[in-house]
Amino acid sequence: MVDISGLIAPKSEIERLMNDIESGELTNVDQIHDRFAIMHANYYTYEWTWAYEMILEYYKLDASKLSAKDIIHIVNEWMNAVVSLDNMVYADAKKEFSLSAMTGFGADGNRKEQEQDFEQVRGAFESNTFVTAVLQHIEVKTELGNELISRLNNII
Repeated sequence: MVDISGLIAPKSEIERLMNDIESGELTNVDQIHDRFAIMHANYYTYEWTWAYEMILEYYKLDASKLSAKDIIHIVNEWMNAVVSLDNMVYADAKKEFSLSAMTGFGADGNRKEQEQDFEQVRGAFESNTFVTAVLQHIEVKTELGNELISRLNNII
């Protein structure tokens, strides 16, 4: 895969485009644009093909012998990675709402006034849009993984 001004595409497709320009098969900007549009439309196919190959390579799996148990193992690892990363992001966000982060808020008042001033400016941790998005992401990805594992367990 290569990045051509933000378009991620297989190197082979970019080389084919360049060869077709050099050979005179593509002769105008509209034809080149159309080729880029095709690559853009195929992005998710390219993405999945690349990811699938990387998964097989990383887990040292043979595509012809891939089993439901292999997929369950991969999905469990993926869920653990996603949830662990999101939990780290959540913990980091929580630091932004700690007492030490409230320095400068309500400086002329007591601790309660400091907390109220902080909340007026930054909002409450539990209702912060970023925090709720992280928690929702954890929930959605966990449900997605568990649903797939459940379906795979039915065919084992």
